[in-house]
Amino acid sequence: MQALYQGMDPSNIRDHNERLILSLIWQAETLSSSKIARKTSFSAQTASVITRNLEVAGLIRKGQPVKGKIGKPHFPISLNPNGAFAFGLRIGRRQTELILADFLGHIRATRDITYKYPTPQIILSFVQKGIEEIPQEVAAFSMDRVVGIGLAVPFELWKWLDIVGAPSEEMMVWQKIDFAREFSAFTTLPLVIANDGTMACNGELLFGKGRAKKTFGYFFVGTFIGGGLVLDGKLVFGQNNNAGAFGTIPIAPLGSESSQLIHKSSIFVLENMLQKHLGHPISLKNNDLEWTQYQEIVLEWINNTAQGIALAAVSVSSVVDVPDIIIDGNFSSYIRKALVESVNKWIKKVDTRGIVPPRVEEGTIGLKAGAIGAAFQPIASQFFVN
Repeated sequence: MQALYQGMDPSNIRDHNERLILSLIWQAETLSSSKIARKTSFSAQTASVITRNLEVAGLIRKGQPVKGKIGKPHFPISLNPNGAFAFGLRIGRRQTELILADFLGHIRATRDITYKYPTPQIILSFVQKGIEEIPQEVAAFSMDRVVGIGLAVPFELWKWLDIVGAPSEEMMVWQKIDFAREFSAFTTLPLVIANDGTMACNGELLFGKGRAKKTFGYFFVGTFIGGGLVLDGKLVFGQNNNAGAFGTIPIAPLGSESSQLIHKSSIFVLENMLQKHLGHPISLKNNDLEWTQYQEIVLEWINNTAQGIALAAVSVSSVVDVPDIIIDGNFSSYIRKALVESVNKWIKKVDTRGIVPPRVEEGTIGLKAGAIGAAFQPIASQFFVN
């Protein structure tokens, strides 16, 4: 199948029709051939031919016959989990994760690495080793079925690593790196690259609450806060693959050192608060003990973080009129719940005259949102209708 539907010649129409049927099955999880025909307005014969081709290609499978009240039994059709695979790589300021996802978005294998700060050498060696090792441990897996690598990486990473103590000479190496060229040294798989917040948003869109929503803004609170945007059911990438970079939204007077949301509502802010309290550096890594041990400081951070996100959420809603804001992050569900409750309280204090204030609710995926969103993007772009 081609990656994009580009024309109206017979082969492209066939390809588009295959993608349409795969998309419908993905959305419904299972469909009968008769329902596929009704939903697509194809004839029963056309739907049958296409589904047969997809079955032969190993992309779908038929279940056991189900008897209805009348007529012949029907066969439920679903995607074959082993029909396609993709790697997802999320590069973080403190941790990088590599996963292998199947055609249903299930994570079949995972690797991660932590560090004080990332360097290209560390990341590339980690990815190469992971791609070599993972195929050896996954059942019913074939590299021929891998359609690509999705990469979630912070935009202009080199501009932010000084906050986590990276030397300037190490930071500037990232400015010149060409991921496609570097990856080509050890793999021929195509690469899809986007902002880490955008890919995390993609994870929520495909596998979380986003599946039931048409339009929403998304905030992910990691070492640095980021975000994403979904309009009319579609993930927005933007001209520079950086749409939804909500961490850069100004929430303080211009010219101040901490004018952007990223300086108020990120986990590194809490780490600095704890360092000041303890007298030594601390790195929070989704560790419940560290989050519960200093409740008073954590609660202060939640309140400050929520205030910043509330202001940014109203700004987002005033520009693109999103009815919903989803918040997730690299922390436990009880922290996420407390943060969302606090954001909703702060939004009530913001002057929202002239707009409908957004509804704010919790995300569902957590730390793996960026990796799973990245992994499924090559699959979605090749097999589903955009």
